[in-house]
Amino acid sequence: MSGLLLAGDVYIDRYDDNGLSTGLVGPLNATQLQINTPSESKDRPSKRKGSYGQALDSVTLAQATEVTIVFDDQPTEMLAMAMMGDFEEQNQSAGTATETLITLPKSNRWAALVHRNLTNAGVVALLAADDSPIADTGYEINYADGLIRTVPGGALDTGTPTPIKLTYTFMAVNKTVIKGGIKPTIKARILLKGVNLANSKGVECDILEASLAPTQAVDLLASEYVSTTLAGKVILRDGETAAFYLTQDK
Repeated sequence: MSGLLLAGDVYIDRYDDNGLSTGLVGPLNATQLQINTPSESKDRPSKRKGSYGQALDSVTLAQATEVTIVFDDQPTEMLAMAMMGDFEEQNQSAGTATETLITLPKSNRWAALVHRNLTNAGVVALLAADDSPIADTGYEINYADGLIRTVPGGALDTGTPTPIKLTYTFMAVNKTVIKGGIKPTIKARILLKGVNLANSKGVECDILEASLAPTQAVDLLASEYVSTTLAGKVILRDGETAAFYLTQDK
């Protein structure tokens, strides 16, 4: 006999809208994988004088299995689940934007360009009204983030919005965009491949399908590493004899 103290790698396979596998993501560093198998008691109480309140019959009925998983690895797939969203790859090829019409806000506020990761060479700014050139001392560009604004006290700081035409070059950017709040239902398989540290024997837990949702906010400015919690009900899949399987090596 031995106790149970697990170390393990967790993998998650998020099902698509048709219930099909999209592949296992992992191994993830899960700090908690909790399974709860609740039940409900149905009793037939006695109303007799000599046994009032005692159970004449009692049946325990199983309820839906519950699962909670906490992880602090944050690949895009998992962060999208934590935000009840989906994601897509977007690639910005290198190129040049020619005489793009931009309105610079008043009060030296920033205007966002269509592109980011700009180069500081080849920037040309013209007044939209008459195509007259604008000296680079009249505006400020955040090249990394693709932002532009008027300089306080400069030639364009007139107290009114200023339309300009801007020509600039930008470098390639590969990025992943999470579209949050569009997937209220998250169906996924949770697979644990572990070892019992008490006896060095292998342990596997396979939750074939769970309907999950985040239980707390994702704090993007947390002082510690972001940790995400997903919880929900375990689904009994068609053709399966159990909601989940826990396998231990002998």
